[in-house]
Amino acid sequence: MTSFRIQPSGQGIGADLKGMMAAMMKEGGMDGLLLPLVQADGVSVMPSLVTSPEGLERGALLTPAFPVNTARMAARLSFKPAGRKTAVWLRPCEIRAFTELAKLNQASREELVILGIDCPMAMDGEACREYGKDHKEEPDHWAGQVYPDPSRADLAFSRACTLCTAPVAENADVNFLFYGSTPDEGIVVEAGSDRGRDLLDRLSLEKGAVPENRDAVVSALAQSRESAFEAMAGEVSCETDSLEKLDAWFSACINCYNCRNVCPVCYCRECVFNTDVFSHEPVQYHQWADKWGKIRLPSDTLFYHLTRLAHMSHACVGCGQCTRACPSDIPVSDLFVTVARVTQEAFDYRPGSGDPPPFTEFKADEYQDVVGIE
Repeated sequence: MTSFRIQPSGQGIGADLKGMMAAMMKEGGMDGLLLPLVQADGVSVMPSLVTSPEGLERGALLTPAFPVNTARMAARLSFKPAGRKTAVWLRPCEIRAFTELAKLNQASREELVILGIDCPMAMDGEACREYGKDHKEEPDHWAGQVYPDPSRADLAFSRACTLCTAPVAENADVNFLFYGSTPDEGIVVEAGSDRGRDLLDRLSLEKGAVPENRDAVVSALAQSRESAFEAMAGEVSCETDSLEKLDAWFSACINCYNCRNVCPVCYCRECVFNTDVFSHEPVQYHQWADKWGKIRLPSDTLFYHLTRLAHMSHACVGCGQCTRACPSDIPVSDLFVTVARVTQEAFDYRPGSGDPPPFTEFKADEYQDVVGIE
């Protein structure tokens, strides 16, 4: 795989990246870019589509802000042909989610070029907002903190990021390699597909080299995250190993469905929990209260979460948006990634891979111990 190097301008990583994004539009044939942009308040960052180099001025490509999983936004731009070519800047978990949506015909790579990055990780809520205020005049500050030592414990990383064992982009058309590198000396990029190679060839970049200690940095990071994940999963399993304990786990849930609404792989246009199926007759609540002594309202909370687990745990990418969106501070993601690990191992399935989703192809010798056929 051929590596290239973005010649440093001396103005910082962010300026170098924006320069490359501008070149993608001027020389690379891209009609637009979907990337994180600082919004009107000067602090908030949201994915935004820009169609001219001038629109890149507020670009915040390496930011701790992770308000939504951009896979859903990329799907909106690609679920049907637009006749435009768009480059999309995605974190590793966003690429995995986009890949899952594409498998379900909710998105398409046909007109997109996926730009994958070594994960810059994220901060949540007020901590992220305060960080944005404190460093709004220092666009490269976050990258300078994270990439030299992504394992450091003094930064308030999102919990989901500290548990993620896949912080490197896969299945991207172009990969931006930051782990183990010295970006001030030139950002290393690599083509991950023929489409990516074609784009990089148009940009007249210098030949580069993968950072020598990149594999060691990534390996150490994955190992430490795996240990953290196993410890977390052990605790969550003990706390949720019965219906009574699960009910307690979700005691504060207000049935707002935020966790579903922000989930990048929960794609159903109409969810059964928004239909009349769960508009029960008034007398029904009395009958349940008569039977069990009481009925929690809003009702069907545990049923909702178990249904979501059954529907999407095979495709959960561990982005943590469900926890960020919970107004009751329930660690939804901790439970979902714990169950997802079991589901994905059972199906020998890795979300974001090129493999077809479970149950979409016939396997003659699958689950013989379950179906009882020898």
